[in-house]
Amino acid sequence: MTSQNNPPSVQGSTNAKISQNGTGTGVATVPPQVTPTGSLQPVSDRTGAKTLTNQEVVVSLESLQANQAPNSNTAPVDVTNSVNQTEPNVSVRVTPENTDDEKTGILGSFKNKWQHHIDKNKQHAQARKNLEKDGKLGENDAITKATDPIEELFENYDPKKDRKKLTPELRRKIIAAEKFYQEGTVNVKDLIAPSSFEISPRNLRLNNLHVRSYYVYNYPRYLETNWLNQLINFDATFDLSLFVYPTDSARMMRILRKKVTQMRASAHMKASKGITNDTALDTALEDAEQLRIDLQRGKERFFQVGVYFSVYAETSEKLDLITKQLETILGGLLVLTRPAEFQTERGFSSTLPQCTDDLDIVRNMNTGPLSTTFPFVSSSLTSNEGILYGLNRHNNSLIIFDRFKLENANSVIFAKSGAGKSYTVKLEVLRSLMMNTDVIILDPEKEYETLTHTIGGSYINISLNSPHRINPFDLPKALDPETDNTASLLRESVITLSGLMNLMLGKLTPEESSLMDKALYQTYAIKGITAELQDPTAYQMPTMIDLHNVLLSMQGAKSMAMRLEKYTTGTFAGLFSQQTNVDLSSGLLCFGIRDLEDQLRPISMHILLNFIWNRVRSEMKRRMLVIDEAWNVVQHEDSGRFLHNLCKRARKYYLGITTITQDVEDFMHSPWGKPIITNSSMQVLLKQAPSAMELLQPVFNLTEQEKYLLLNSNVGQGLFFAGNQHVAIQIIASYGEDKIVTTNPQELLDQQK
Repeated sequence: MTSQNNPPSVQGSTNAKISQNGTGTGVATVPPQVTPTGSLQPVSDRTGAKTLTNQEVVVSLESLQANQAPNSNTAPVDVTNSVNQTEPNVSVRVTPENTDDEKTGILGSFKNKWQHHIDKNKQHAQARKNLEKDGKLGENDAITKATDPIEELFENYDPKKDRKKLTPELRRKIIAAEKFYQEGTVNVKDLIAPSSFEISPRNLRLNNLHVRSYYVYNYPRYLETNWLNQLINFDATFDLSLFVYPTDSARMMRILRKKVTQMRASAHMKASKGITNDTALDTALEDAEQLRIDLQRGKERFFQVGVYFSVYAETSEKLDLITKQLETILGGLLVLTRPAEFQTERGFSSTLPQCTDDLDIVRNMNTGPLSTTFPFVSSSLTSNEGILYGLNRHNNSLIIFDRFKLENANSVIFAKSGAGKSYTVKLEVLRSLMMNTDVIILDPEKEYETLTHTIGGSYINISLNSPHRINPFDLPKALDPETDNTASLLRESVITLSGLMNLMLGKLTPEESSLMDKALYQTYAIKGITAELQDPTAYQMPTMIDLHNVLLSMQGAKSMAMRLEKYTTGTFAGLFSQQTNVDLSSGLLCFGIRDLEDQLRPISMHILLNFIWNRVRSEMKRRMLVIDEAWNVVQHEDSGRFLHNLCKRARKYYLGITTITQDVEDFMHSPWGKPIITNSSMQVLLKQAPSAMELLQPVFNLTEQEKYLLLNSNVGQGLFFAGNQHVAIQIIASYGEDKIVTTNPQELLDQQK
């Protein structure tokens, strides 16, 4: 029987081929290797030992078929070449006519496997030559010998198709080869394991660290809520493990019923002896009876709880000091602990993050006390980037945060007078400048003048007697020519100037508003600035005097021209009617408006905000805008709307706006107060007045405890909100910072002396 159309499938570990003759005999031939010069050479194994060439294995198909099961045309027969050779044994697998059947899992994958094996052999041979040449063969020889058997075994074994054919002998070879291979590798345990591990009856020593493990063995009758917080927030390095095992409530009810019966019997016996006042027994009986009732009603469940912790220190003396402090703290709560003496290894293992309770020292606890043992009670706001805002009052951790990492970089700061809001803002300004952030400040009370001069900033005093002037008609330089074209810049400027006119001239009627809109466009057109221009900043900007002249020439606008006259030629002439002459190159730019008349303050704040906004839109850079006493801005509709729009659009231009106010009631009653808070991802609440708390509580969702904290905080203490997180904060400064940012009148007086 010949099967030339369906050649037998072969699996082997050398370059073999199968031929058949007409008598039904399968022949496996191992061909000689060909050297690069084309001459025939004997086949050699990886170690260089000479092997037989042209070895033929002849298998009689008739004898193979005789050994097969009846009516079976697919059962494979393995014949192994047993001649002495150092190359792995040649396995020849021959099947009858339908050897092409894919279910056997042999012929379908033979060609790819065999070619892969040939390539591997060539790579190994070349690698060994390179190692021999470099004199490094001995360093890699063990790994090479270990990997060879694994490759040899798995090249001839398809676990998906031939899983059932894995013989015990082959399995042992695979396991032995894998074990030998693993001995020369490095795993995760090797990387994290300490270089030394010393065990003593009381302590462990890991490298240079001393470790002592503790377990809790007794609890008081009542556990204080959040009692574990004192342990978790303790200033020491330690690992804490909490093991909770649910128990069968029915079994616990039977035990409690028996316990109650025993205690009642004891009470009767003592009563018969005249002992009627046993407080301890009465209390225990009351607690057990109440617990049994709660278990029966399903209000409580029973658990077994184990609490362990391992403390680390650099020296044994420091370890003794830390553990003594911990024992004192927990002892004050009547939570009694003991070191795991003569069980140091088990105690340490129980606190490793592997969920193994090797100590198995547990105490019974029902749901109520267990709920007070919740370990995740420490909140923190510490990141790798940002500036220091203060200390977390819960655990004394540093509050380091980058406001520009939030959804927006805006913030609000609310505090009563003298609570430390200016001190807080000055610290943020000083530290932000170190992080390459430009800062612009609107200072209504000259509180930031000393800070500005100390660090070399520009302090610009806006007043009638000041030489500094700002032209409200200035246009920004377009960052994006497609969106910030001249037409859109003109339109936004006219809208802003219309709001300014409402502040300067009083509320305009609809007719006056329409005339003012036309007059503003004509004022720009007089200077050649129209919507068709490519770059309007190349032209000289109009001034308030130009607008006054346009209004005089318009029919029906005489009344507005007369009201505007006091800002052009009257009492307030020169302040807003000249070209801008302010130097904007400084990293810290502070505008002081304390010397302005009260009537001019809202107007100047509006003009300054528009001027700053134009600068921000002209150059993309990380900036922070500080607006102190913001209630002055939001109490006017047009200024409040303008500030609200700034808060919504600031993120696009890499700007963070800080809004500060001490008059919470006026700010919150404004239609723009709450929207500004909503558009600020960071909020700081310092000490508050009781009347302000009623307004702040629903906005910030404050708890009763947080309300109490804000009402009773000291200077520089409060709540720090960042996104969805908030912590209690203590504002801190170094000695040098304090001298620069202090607002204490006595300290300022001492500095002047």
